[in-house]
Formats: sequence, structure tokens, C-alpha cells
Amino acid sequence: MIEQPSPSPTLLSPSGLCQIPIVPRAVQRLKAGLPLVLRSDVTSEPPPDTELVLLCDLRGQPVATALWVASGPLAARMWSMHGEGFGEVTLARRLAAALERRRPLLASGERDAFRVVHGEADLLPGLFVDYYADAVVIQTATRAMDRRKPLLADLLAQLLPIDRVVVRDDGSARDMESLPREKGFLRGGPLRRARFHDAGSTMEADLLSDRKTGSFLDQQDNHAEVASWAQSLCPGGQALDTFTYHGGFALAMARAGLGVIACDEDPLAIARARHNAELSGVAVDFHIHNAFDLLRSYEAEGRRFDVVVLDPPALAKRGRTAALGQHAMTQAMRAYKELNLRALRILRPGGLLATCSCSGRVSVEDFATMLRSAAQDAGRPLQLLWRRGAGIDHPVLWGLPESEYLKCWLFRVLA
Repeated sequence: MIEQPSPSPTLLSPSGLCQIPIVPRAVQRLKAGLPLVLRSDVTSEPPPDTELVLLCDLRGQPVATALWVASGPLAARMWSMHGEGFGEVTLARRLAAALERRRPLLASGERDAFRVVHGEADLLPGLFVDYYADAVVIQTATRAMDRRKPLLADLLAQLLPIDRVVVRDDGSARDMESLPREKGFLRGGPLRRARFHDAGSTMEADLLSDRKTGSFLDQQDNHAEVASWAQSLCPGGQALDTFTYHGGFALAMARAGLGVIACDEDPLAIARARHNAELSGVAVDFHIHNAFDLLRSYEAEGRRFDVVVLDPPALAKRGRTAALGQHAMTQAMRAYKELNLRALRILRPGGLLATCSCSGRVSVEDFATMLRSAAQDAGRPLQLLWRRGAGIDHPVLWGLPESEYLKCWLFRVLA
């Protein structure tokens, strides 16, 4: 029989932290490695403006310290199972450890853009930091980190050779805690653009206005891998890169000797991609076009390609209710299937399909089921060459399935 929570008010622990009782299933999840506590799993709330709390079981035994979430379905993000405080010393130590874990990326001297901090996967919940040559971009998704942005900027300046620290807190993740959306400079400025390299291509991004923190750094390794396989298996072939954005896949394949057509419906993205192609010294045929429509037209025309890349934005959005969320998921899987079905229909035998999903709500199993259905409907037997996710600078935290959000799979069409 599950013990019922006591109606008694929130208590103060001896350490001065508000003691928040959580139900047994939440205790089990924390111990199993899931560092999040749902609001439905807490039995009381701390006073307003609380940042750090002590999570306890229903008998009052301490379980972990956590950053409190003021509103929304998420109540707390685990900070420590060992009683570490949430202060400058611990923040500095965890930032330094996160950077040290990326040292293998820097050994060759070729990587000048990468993720430094990846939230819970680096034991820094609600904090994301990307490095671009001489700048870092900070994103915070929880109030406790948001309030420490000036401190975080100072600590990062001690760790990295940077001239600028940019804040990009203008995304939907802020809405989870009713935090205001904002962006700007914490240090340096007013230069907004950064030049860096992505899989060997020279790229430029506007750190204040381009998507995410300026670029999709999580796909850099996949840009290089797809280009390498295309060069090996389809030398000199014709490639189509849909949802190209700033041209990551397209530029890498063009540098590998393929003829590349690339599309995106965002005119600003295509303008940036064309500029990046000039910087990289390659020719790509860029089009401002909706990928769904372009695939349909190529299929109707009988066009065929040796390589097709599908890298759409997150199609599976969260709904405000369970019913809306399920509807959005159903619509997203239909969209994924249409993209993959049409891509398979325009590939030559022996051609390559690189297909991606960056939707955290789409599991590996969901993605695989969709792809099996698309291949069956297209009547094309597929050989799986590899399955990859985000680069090692975007690590998956074991126990947190949502951190394995990116899927990039490469198939060969056998007939």
C-alpha cells in the first residue's frame, strides 16, 4: 500500500533548504538516473522565489538537492545526490569538467565550434553553452541558471579564449518556467557574426538571429560522415539536400565531389548558405523551396538522385494537453513518412538515403517503424549502413531518453 502524503506544510532542513517530499516513484526515477521530478510527484511547494530545494522521500529521508521549477509540469531538476551546494565553486568545477570532457574534440586543432555544456548530460541542468571560434552563446532554461548568467559569463571567459558572450534566451524552453524571452551581449559586442568550420566547410552565422545558437552544431559529425560515404559509394553522383538551412550537408557533399541541389523555404537561410558556399569555394544549386513540394515535383518529373538527405526541423511539437500532443505526434509521423516515401521513390538503385529527426518526442522505435512503413510502401529494399545521433559534444545522459533526441540514419537502396 502506498503511503499517502502528509498535509503538513513545507519544512526547512537543517541546511536551510526547503524540504520537498516526493512520492516513491519519483525517488526510484532519481536513483535510476532520470534527473527530473514532475509536479504531480511532489506533495508540497516551497515559498515563492526558491531556487534550491532538498528532495526527500515521504519519511523525510533526504534524496537529492534540486533546482526548483516555479511553474509548469516539471517541478525540479536534480542538482546533486551528494549534497553539493549551488554556488560559484561548484558551478566553476562543473563547467571546467564539461570542457575537459570535450578535449578529444580539440586534439586535432580542426574543431573551432562545439557545444561546451549540454544541460543535464553535463550535470548543469537548464544550461547550454556553445562555442564559436571567439565567442560563446549561453542558453538557460531554468530560473536558477538564468539569474547567474553574468557569473557564468565570467567563469566561461576564464576557461575559453573568447571576446564575446552572447545570450540566446529567446526560445520556447523559457516558457516552461514563465521566463521572459531575451537575447543580447553579456560581454563584448556588438559584432553579431561568427566564422567557424563545420566538417571542413567554412561557415558564418549570426549569433543573435540565426536558429538555435547560430548553427546546428549537433550535426557536424554527421555532415562529414554522410559526405564521406557518398564520395565512396556514389563518386561524382547527384545529391539532393532538403531543409539545408546554412548548407551543412550540401557543402560537405559538394566538397566531396558530388553535384548538389539544396533547398530551404527560408530565404534568409538560403542567402546564408550561398554565402557559406562562396566562403568554402564550392558550387551548390540552392533553391528557396518547400521540401515537400520539391520532392513531389521531382517524383512527378521522374528525376533521380544518387543521394537524398532529409534533415527537417522538429516536426513533433509538444501540445498544451495530452490530446493535442498526441494529435501533433500523429501529424508529425505522417509528415516524416511522406518525406521518406518520396525520397525513396527518387533514389537510383544503390543510392543513399540519409534521414534525420531532431524531435525528442520521436523515439528510435517510432522512427524505425515509420521508415519500415515508408520502405514497404515504396517497394524499395533498404540496407542500413549506420545509425548515428548527435556528436559527442552533445552527449546522451543514460536514463534520460529525451537527451537522445537526434537520429541520423544512412540507408542504401538495394533495388
